Amino acid sequence: PRPESQLRDADSQQLLRLSQLGIVVIAHNRPDCLEKCLGALAKMEDAREVRMAVSLDDPKSYAAMENVVNSFSASLQLEVWHKTQYVGTRPPLSANAAVSKISEHFRFAIAESFERRGMEYAIFLENDLLAAPDFLWFFRASGWLLQEDPSLFCVSAWNDNGFPGIVSDERKLFRTDYFPGLGWMIQNTTWPPLKEVWPRFPSTGWDHWLRHGSGLQPRECIVPEVSRTHHFDEKGTNIKAGTPMAKKLSRMLWSKLPPGQLGDLSYLRKDEYEAYLREMIQGATVIGPDQLSKLSSGQVYLLPFLRSSYKKLAQQLQISEAQPRTAHGGIILTRHPSSHARIILADRTKGEHLLPASERAMPDPQAVVQKAREGESCSAMCIRMGMHCKDSELEFINNCAALKLHFPCEEGCGHQVGQEIPCYVHDGRRDTTRQCLVTDDAIPTCKASCP
Repeated sequence: PRPESQLRDADSQQLLRLSQLGIVVIAHNRPDCLEKCLGALAKMEDAREVRMAVSLDDPKSYAAMENVVNSFSASLQLEVWHKTQYVGTRPPLSANAAVSKISEHFRFAIAESFERRGMEYAIFLENDLLAAPDFLWFFRASGWLLQEDPSLFCVSAWNDNGFPGIVSDERKLFRTDYFPGLGWMIQNTTWPPLKEVWPRFPSTGWDHWLRHGSGLQPRECIVPEVSRTHHFDEKGTNIKAGTPMAKKLSRMLWSKLPPGQLGDLSYLRKDEYEAYLREMIQGATVIGPDQLSKLSSGQVYLLPFLRSSYKKLAQQLQISEAQPRTAHGGIILTRHPSSHARIILADRTKGEHLLPASERAMPDPQAVVQKAREGESCSAMCIRMGMHCKDSELEFINNCAALKLHFPCEEGCGHQVGQEIPCYVHDGRRDTTRQCLVTDDAIPTCKASCP
């Protein structure tokens, strides 16, 4: 290993010291996955010098999983953690559901890292991921930004839009307010407020809750253009062989860059980054979806959109379709898969501080926000009040802050899929009862309701 005094990127801030961080591998009952994951970590420069733990949550598999851990004792500094029943004073609902088991394992692992093991920074890595050669260096080189910039809360190794033909620059990083997961790092100061509100039943997953219900937004993550992790397993809870998601993940590029190549990362500070985006937007040519087949390589184009049209647009551009992922304030940077022209996708409802006024969509100044009765649609409520409901206005209240102005949200704010969302769940028979729900998938309509 090189001396700590030499562990700097050129013209960059000081790297995190190896003693400041740890890597926590989240594992269930797959010795084959764990072996591949630890094998990739063992190949990293300085791997033996960093503290690592494997967090296990299936007692029936402890022996088999620990045999794998023991086989790496000569090359890695490994601990084994056994998940306790639950963390804190709020037990999970539907504890046997897969989303609850995964959520509770992450809650345990984060608490264990910071509360009992004293880590200053922790990197969380699922055991169906392979780490790139500069995985550790990437986190160490960018970690100073979490200390300096309060508008950030995490560094992630994963680019949700990291497809061939779209990304190529292994040295380039960017900012996103859409939490990517799949190999991510936070500082110990981020955990205490999360611990108090961690969901008892995140019905679409703990990661969706972290994006929408945790209160972390609009804080952001640093992400590489070319991912530093690679998803390899097709037998997991959420990924099955032959499914569209499995095929998509198999196509993702991941970096082969050696450590020490990232350079000066000061361009990722919020003010510098937004100045860069603003300048790019000002010089871009505004286009519509019908012009995507006529772009010139080397040019920059601005394509404003509404979320209702995003999935079709994403299909044309061959990026993630389910949600507008990788966005910063509604701005997604990508390239056309054929011409490779730079395209700036801009959500017209969210880019108010970056988009020109002519391209923004703003809420109707005469709009009135009221809560409907239990089981009542927005259309029915508006008719009852002698008013008219517009579908497009619902997007401006499709967020936790707006819902909390009108509903108690006793079980916090969560994410779901349904056209009646945004909403509050009154029905005590539902697993989302007493949650306020938002969506970044379904498109809300005034006519929709939930009995």
